[in-house]
Amino acid sequence: MEEEQSEFRHWDELLPDVLGLIFTNLSLQELLTIIPCVCKSWRKTVSDPHCWQDIDLDEWSCRWQPHQLDRMLRMLVTRSSGSLRNLHVSGLKNDSIFSFITENAGFLQVLRLPHGKISDSIVEQTTPRLSTVTFLDLSYCPKIGAQAIEAIGKHCKLLVTLCRNMHSPDSAGKVEPEDEANAIAATMPRLKHLELGFHLISTECVLNILSSCPQLEHLVIDGCPQVKLDRKFLKEKYPKLKIVGPHLVKARPDKRFSFAVQRYPVTDFFSGTLWSKLIEL
Repeated sequence: MEEEQSEFRHWDELLPDVLGLIFTNLSLQELLTIIPCVCKSWRKTVSDPHCWQDIDLDEWSCRWQPHQLDRMLRMLVTRSSGSLRNLHVSGLKNDSIFSFITENAGFLQVLRLPHGKISDSIVEQTTPRLSTVTFLDLSYCPKIGAQAIEAIGKHCKLLVTLCRNMHSPDSAGKVEPEDEANAIAATMPRLKHLELGFHLISTECVLNILSSCPQLEHLVIDGCPQVKLDRKFLKEKYPKLKIVGPHLVKARPDKRFSFAVQRYPVTDFFSGTLWSKLIEL
């Protein structure tokens, strides 16, 4: 009987690296509120920067108030201690938090920041710190334009995926709606996947991108009514390219953010002793 029991190891005997790998499969709330309370070794392991190489706050972005999201994001990015590789958060409300991310995550590879309120100027200032990014999602960010896109192209030389979808009202407000597409063509020759849904761009702009981005494999141009493509020509000239659109469909409102209060009632995740416990970790 003793020999059989000796074949099994206790959880507290697992190496920290193994524990950390297991913890990456848990939810954010479990990592923050349950694991640290199990034992000292687990608490120490979950505080290690390697447990925070991937941070996904998208699910929580529409549940929390802006100041709560800002506070949580700063805490988790700080905890990663520069090891952050993958970040997904929606609805950044100001330039300050974007600047903080770029200052403290110098090895980011995947950065998803849809629905943000960041500006052209802060993107221009901080993109030199994002040179390792290969995947970037800045969809539905109405305050940035061609200046930001050009800066990204100049400094993010490893970029292979760019998501820059918009709602049709946001595109309509652009002074020069084709400038972004031209900036992409001029500065992002290594792109393999590009999404430009609901941009007011012309057929010429699309053809310019195709000729300037020879590695492009997937192009999304849903909701671009001015684009008229010769499918036969494209199939012959770009046989590996897959194009989605341009379908004349109505842009769908983002219900997650429009009805966040109704769908996600305020929880106690930030209340009283629970938030105090997180700060102590």
